Amino acid sequence: MKFKQHIHRFAHYLAFAVLLLSVVSVQAQDDDKPAPYKRPEQSYSRDTVSSDLGKTSSFSPKKKFDIEKLLIEPNIQLFFANNYYQFGLMPSLGYKTWKNLYVGGSLNYNLQYVPHVDGPGTNSPHASVQVYGGGPFVHYKIWKGFFTRLRVEMLAVRYPTSYAYGSTNELVYNTRGIPYLWIGGGYNLTASKNFFIPVAVYINPLYPAYSGGQKSISPYPSIVYFQVAFYIFSPGH
Repeated sequence: MKFKQHIHRFAHYLAFAVLLLSVVSVQAQDDDKPAPYKRPEQSYSRDTVSSDLGKTSSFSPKKKFDIEKLLIEPNIQLFFANNYYQFGLMPSLGYKTWKNLYVGGSLNYNLQYVPHVDGPGTNSPHASVQVYGGGPFVHYKIWKGFFTRLRVEMLAVRYPTSYAYGSTNELVYNTRGIPYLWIGGGYNLTASKNFFIPVAVYINPLYPAYSGGQKSISPYPSIVYFQVAFYIFSPGH
């Protein structure tokens, strides 16, 4: 009888020991688990987050090329005289750099054809005069289409100097550089921001210093040239 009591008491002790080990094991497993996840915004105060949003990053992207700031101007040079015909192209392209100020450049090429070197009605050979070059310009929009412009131009002129009389009438050519400084202004006829169609007049203050040879071969026959839309002309001598 006592033996049965000892067995019963030992079973109770064993059950209690198993329960105690189970509780300790569960507690140990809980201790091994990682700490609960904490959302990033919880580690910042509202003041810190709002103040950072108002700052501009030093690595912000650079401004891209703005096509609306372009100034496009295609021009045609066309002269007619008693003994020569001349046609040329002078496209200009500028870019707005500050408020109403544009900086750009222009190219110039034209071809002058002379039917007879010694004048009309002669048997002298025909000749051609080629002009090519260009230069920078500064353009400023004054007010409601009115503008002023300073344009520097360096042109190389290839022209005939003499020819050998005979069956071939061979021409001898020479090339000469002529500088120009055009100062003028006018009014833009179009409301377009990019396409430039002006009515303008330009004066070359360097013209009085030219020699007779420079004046005779210059693509601009006088001190002034006029521009009406895409057409450029300079009055003859």
